Amino acid sequence: MTDETSSPASGNGPVPVAIVLPTLNEEEGLARTLDDIPVGHLVAAGFAPTFLVLDGHSTDRTVEVANRYGATVVMQTTKGKGGATREGLEWARTHGMRYAVLIDADYTYPGAGIASVLSLLEAGSDLVIGVRRPEFNPLGVVRAAVHRVGDGLLNYLAAQLSHSPILDICSGLWGVRTDVVPGLALESTGFEIESEVFLKSFRSGLRVSQIPISYRNRIGVAKLHAVRDGARIFLGIVRHSGAARIRADPLRKPRDLPFQQPLRDLQAICLATDAHDLVVFSPIGRLAEANSLATRLKAGKIGSKVTVIPYDPVKQSVVGPPSPLPLDAAVSRDGRVPIVVSLPSDAPGSDPMSVAVVGLPNTRRLVYVPLGEDPFALPTDLNRSGGYRLEPGASSRFRSLAILTSSFHSSMGQKELALLTANADSLKVYRQIDESQRATMLVPADSSA
Repeated sequence: MTDETSSPASGNGPVPVAIVLPTLNEEEGLARTLDDIPVGHLVAAGFAPTFLVLDGHSTDRTVEVANRYGATVVMQTTKGKGGATREGLEWARTHGMRYAVLIDADYTYPGAGIASVLSLLEAGSDLVIGVRRPEFNPLGVVRAAVHRVGDGLLNYLAAQLSHSPILDICSGLWGVRTDVVPGLALESTGFEIESEVFLKSFRSGLRVSQIPISYRNRIGVAKLHAVRDGARIFLGIVRHSGAARIRADPLRKPRDLPFQQPLRDLQAICLATDAHDLVVFSPIGRLAEANSLATRLKAGKIGSKVTVIPYDPVKQSVVGPPSPLPLDAAVSRDGRVPIVVSLPSDAPGSDPMSVAVVGLPNTRRLVYVPLGEDPFALPTDLNRSGGYRLEPGASSRFRSLAILTSSFHSSMGQKELALLTANADSLKVYRQIDESQRATMLVPADSSA
């Protein structure tokens, strides 16, 4: 076992990052937001955060609050949230910041989510989007219910038109590598800026990760007008997600990523499950990868436990990843059931596809995650006789429907499935079935593939 405490960041010294907060009369919300950001954790994880407040000429004490917290204040020269975002990204890029994290200054988004965003950016993602999961019941308030329906339909529209698994087109917590920003040629001035960033990133072939984050009631007066700004977001989605643009405008070019990790997709899957307790089974030859994964997961999820358990595939005659089955056997620690990650064997004769298996006891799922570039075949031992079947929403043709369903469905399992499939193109998700379901299954589990 290991208890890694070293930083996931590598290179010479801490990684410079800008935490960008667009503001307009947000004195109370800004103070609460800055208090909520885990600066000590970020520094211990190897990052050097700079708070950048892009202020739209506030008439309250917003600038005074920013100065009190030691933030760098830049007075906005353009108009709207989109203008502030573009100015903030350009400031971060020209001042040598490797990453920029955007967060609304109204205390709606958790500061702890910044750690997850930076962890995935450092692992090789170009863009990381926080997918909102309200801490309250939005259906109990008419206005919140309307916003939830509107957001769900916008997500579905964006996913359909762009053929991309976008789960939250209007998220106010996201992070990006600053070196990809110029190629996006951003132009939005209003609240449609997020939709432009997200759609152009998918369209450009950037590596995009999506993770769940909590979402609170805002502090202060809302600046977004549902009808006017909703219409602008709608038009922005139509404008920036056309199929012709996807084919004709390949912005991204191959480049060297010194911190890219082969386990990035696996890391994204683990963070997408919102896991706080994980056990990683690793062959001895993969311990460096396993320890790197453990370090990054702990850096990305504050307060999480990650235990690495090594095994010798030769002595134990293990071919491929050891199965986390049965899921019932998962041991509860501190009242929580850990997620089990099994890395593939590196012994001679093992699976050349290099597939990791993630066991999710709470939702009775197994996730097969390829660690290489090649596609892999469906496991043959999980079909009807094995008590598992492929989740329909795990295939690409059902992805947009899964996104729409996850926006309205109260089941955390449905939301989890949408997040899993949004973070890797080739993964396979299986769900455990009970005996009665197994007896009535007439179609093989892999028939929908």
